[in-house]
Amino acid sequence: MAKLHLITYGCQMNEYDSERVAGLLREHAYELTADESEADVILLNTCAIREKAEEKVFSKLGELRRLKTARPDVVVGVMGCMAVLQNATVFRRAPQVDLVFGSAAIARVPELVARAREGRRHLLETAEAPLVKITARPPGVRPLKAFVTVMEGCEKHCTFCVVPRTRGRERSHPPAAILAEVRGLVADGCREVTLLGQTVNAYGRDLTPPTDLAELLARVSEVPGLARIRFTTSNPYNLTPRLVRAMADVPKVCEYFHLPLQSGSNAVLARMNRGYTRERYLELVAALRDAVPAMAFSTDLIVGFPGETEDDFAATLEMVERVGYDNVFSFRYSRRPGTPAASMPDQVPDAVKAERHARLLAVVQRVTAARSARLAGRTVEVLIDGASRKDPGALSGRTRCNRVVNVDGGGRAGVGDVVDVQVTEVLPHSLRGVLVPTPEEAVCSSR
Repeated sequence: MAKLHLITYGCQMNEYDSERVAGLLREHAYELTADESEADVILLNTCAIREKAEEKVFSKLGELRRLKTARPDVVVGVMGCMAVLQNATVFRRAPQVDLVFGSAAIARVPELVARAREGRRHLLETAEAPLVKITARPPGVRPLKAFVTVMEGCEKHCTFCVVPRTRGRERSHPPAAILAEVRGLVADGCREVTLLGQTVNAYGRDLTPPTDLAELLARVSEVPGLARIRFTTSNPYNLTPRLVRAMADVPKVCEYFHLPLQSGSNAVLARMNRGYTRERYLELVAALRDAVPAMAFSTDLIVGFPGETEDDFAATLEMVERVGYDNVFSFRYSRRPGTPAASMPDQVPDAVKAERHARLLAVVQRVTAARSARLAGRTVEVLIDGASRKDPGALSGRTRCNRVVNVDGGGRAGVGDVVDVQVTEVLPHSLRGVLVPTPEEAVCSSR
């Protein structure tokens, strides 16, 4: 069999896409290899959300130039968002690249790779194509937790973002196709699925008849054997009362909501074209916590957006304190070619971005630590997903609120089990705990 080496950068959607590419090529006699030196095909699945992500790709392509020189028959390809946004630059800066294609062309990857291996150079396929539900996975993969794409594309046109250009318009997969994929995953041992979309809570409005994410969550929850459902990423603009109710009414949906804020300043939010205010965002958080008091929130924040003043930044810090996030993903603003924000006046100097980012991280660390401390002594439900990284003798898993928990299984629990754990220690990035005896164990121990 020919050998495929995949390198994935970026988001969960890219991880999902890489799995599908590996599965499709497996059907054409390719096997995955972790050693790029023995690969016949090397594909880089790329991200374009920040300049740093792109430079990592070009750095890797520079390394691969030597391999390509030594073995001209090796096919080197670039796929994903950067492939769409920077295809001309890729061929100019890395002429050793044979193939560049976007996510819309994944269904055609066997054909594209075959053409490249036949000697076709500088193949380019970045146009929009019909939406295809691909369920192929790498051989031998029996995931305990899996991603399932429910929609692709975005039409929000935030002024800092390239996704509408790289992923295209919003298009939803039919519920039947999604349910069939989930059933197949569960049949292979999957216990938790994460439903993916660039704006996942806009799901279904383009279908005939229209549907929504709330209805999809209810239908996915009916799949026997599935223990948990998560979804990401949501836009506050599309958060509806129906979805809030579903978070409370569908037991398999976890109490964890990734709700990107981006900035706490209304002036900055308007320049970002986010479509909501800080007041509206706080209303949504309150509605979710009213429906699900144990709800944990994570968010995305951008520091140093063009025109951001010290008062604007202070408003972001205040929102972190006020919401009380369990996790925060923060980034310094990075100009993206072709976006409106890239040419806005009052670009914030890098030194100011760095200083503000450091201050933000200090506040985030304090706030998230306080949220973690609330779990001390509590009993939490944990899905065991493997061995602890630092203690191979212990088991590790995640709570419904997405916290990592390490626990001594004592031979009473294993991978795939959903167990109750009492939290005994709160650490900076994880929890430690002990298994709570089942009723049967409690009876036995009392005899």
